[in-house]
Amino acid sequence: MTVEETTEQAAELGAEQEASEQDLPVEKASAQEPEQNPAQKPSGAMQSETESSGQEAPGSPYARYQPFDTPGYQPAWKDATLVEANLVLEGGAMRGCFCAGVLDFLMDEGLLPKHAIGVSAGALNGFNYVAGMRGRTCHLNTKYCNDWRYFSMRSFFQTGNAFNIPFVFDKLINEIEPFDFDAYRASPLDLVAVSSNIEAGKADYTNLTEPVEQLPYLQATSAVPLISRTVSIDDKLLLDGGICDSVPLEYSRRTGLKKHIVVLTQDAGYVKKPNQLMPLMYLRYFRHPKFIESVEQRHENYNQTYRLVDALHDAGEIFVIRPPEKVVVKNMERDASKLFALYTQGYEEAQRNFAALQKYLEL
Repeated sequence: MTVEETTEQAAELGAEQEASEQDLPVEKASAQEPEQNPAQKPSGAMQSETESSGQEAPGSPYARYQPFDTPGYQPAWKDATLVEANLVLEGGAMRGCFCAGVLDFLMDEGLLPKHAIGVSAGALNGFNYVAGMRGRTCHLNTKYCNDWRYFSMRSFFQTGNAFNIPFVFDKLINEIEPFDFDAYRASPLDLVAVSSNIEAGKADYTNLTEPVEQLPYLQATSAVPLISRTVSIDDKLLLDGGICDSVPLEYSRRTGLKKHIVVLTQDAGYVKKPNQLMPLMYLRYFRHPKFIESVEQRHENYNQTYRLVDALHDAGEIFVIRPPEKVVVKNMERDASKLFALYTQGYEEAQRNFAALQKYLEL
């Protein structure tokens, strides 16, 4: 099997994806120059891998999503009812569209848990949630899913990162689709991003209070192993948080709060299997044996956590919102209509469970 075939297979298998024996350079947590692409159009129109623009999905939430400089715009947390509860947000690459739908429903209803704890795509969702930017996650995913600079194996081969760091975490959020950093700073909500410390082999939990200075933590939590460079920040080497704590429920319970809303991105019947790419993991991360051990045990820990989630939900100790059926969206999904359908499913599941959620929160 060629390197190209292996990487494509890895991309479809999930968070454990392709790499070579040689370590990729470490991604330093310093500001980077935006990537210069000679094919890039100055108007901001995006080129896809097929030389066509990323297209809006049918019924895309553009009508709901508004840039923060739109006249009359205000963040969703403005005048909302704030609830002393934790949101636990699972990742899952493009499956995060389900989570985006759940969060957008809560923002539309004006009922906002004050604290978010996010892993990988869950942290990216939480970033937009804290800023009160309803519709933004779905807007970006459906609009740029065909742009190779957004999230692709081509980006990995060219830059060492499937998420193209200069594009996604600089040019996109600062110029093309500006993020409301001021609203994030002023927000009454907060976000903890969960990453994997590959030297310690344990999860790293960081409260993101400063959205610019701490942006590398968002890069880290979304840095999928094997197809991302390690992120170095605050004397730590970090990767995707899903390896060490895919669903940070136990961390949420340790905060002392009584209410925990867990948003999952897999259905109730999902069972994670052992990592099929452990030989590549050994080659790529052999200098970090504790991290390798965490990767080896991930499927067991993941399935145990899912069982715990079910038990605690049934006991009324937590509240779970999850896909009602098997999710068919791929990690690097290119079909914007599928992404929007998953987003809609998340929105409708939150709506369907809203009365029960209010009862759980004792409202």
